[in-house]
Amino acid sequence: MLHLRDLCCFIEVYELRSFTRAAASLGTVQSLVSSRIQRLEESTGASLFLRLHRGVVATKKGELLYPHAKRLIREIDALESALRLDG
Repeated sequence: MLHLRDLCCFIEVYELRSFTRAAASLGTVQSLVSSRIQRLEESTGASLFLRLHRGVVATKKGELLYPHAKRLIREIDALESALRLDG
């Protein structure tokens, strides 16, 4: 099962190419971002990032996941906005 917060962390790490910068951007600690990515990798059965000395690079599976994750987050944001406006 994929978790929304895990996908949000994945997007931040992907875009910032760093667990540390993603944690700062999300207002959390690096260890939480790492554990969310690890859970996402376990859920998908795929390594999503290559951990390098100076940041991370997405694997082929990470590249595949990114546009889908972005679309899901946009859709959820649109749904939340629609529900607020309809209320």
